[in-house]
Amino acid sequence: MQTIESSVLRVAVSEKGAKVVNFVAQNSQIDYFKDVATQKALEVIFRGAEQKENLADILPWTVVDKGDSRVSLALIDDNSSYKKFPFHFEAILTYALEGSGIDIKFYLKNNSHKDMPFSLKFVIPVFSGWKVNTNANEIVLNKDKTNLTIASPNFTLTAESNQISVAYDAATLASDSDEDLRLSLALS
Repeated sequence: MQTIESSVLRVAVSEKGAKVVNFVAQNSQIDYFKDVATQKALEVIFRGAEQKENLADILPWTVVDKGDSRVSLALIDDNSSYKKFPFHFEAILTYALEGSGIDIKFYLKNNSHKDMPFSLKFVIPVFSGWKVNTNANEIVLNKDKTNLTIASPNFTLTAESNQISVAYDAATLASDSDEDLRLSLALS
C-alpha cells in the first residue's frame, strides 16, 4: 500500500490493481470511499478490445516513482498477457495531489508495430445521500455542504446508481505511439 498526502488530503493506493482505497479529507478525517459498513475503492479497468479480462488486475503494477504527494505505478505486458492480448505495451498511472484534489494521469505507450485497440475505465464509488449534477465534462456530487467534482477532458463520465463510470471505450492507439489521459477529483 502506498500513501500520499498533502495538508488537505490523504490517499492510499494499492499496488494490486492500482486502486485508490482511501480518499480522506485531512481536516474532517472523512474517507469518501467508505461508509459505516463498507470500504470501496476507485477501480481501474484496462482491457484490450473485446477482451473480458482486466489487465489492470491480472498483471503486476510496480511503483516507479514516489513522493510525499504523488505516486506512479507501471504496468507492462508479459508473455502470459501477450498470449491473450497480442500487443506490447506499457502504462504508467500517476496519482498526484494538487490543492484540494487528486489528478490522475494514465500514460499508455503502444510498443507494437500494429494498432492496439483498448478500453480504459475508472469506477468511482458513490454512497447513498449524494446529490448528482452532471455537466458536459464533469460530474459534481454534493452532500452536507461538500462537493466532490469529477472532471476529465478525455473520458465519458456517467453517473450510475452507486458509482461514477469514467470511460474511454473502443479506442485505438497507433503503432509505436503513446497517449496521455487525464481525470481529476476535487473536494470543495
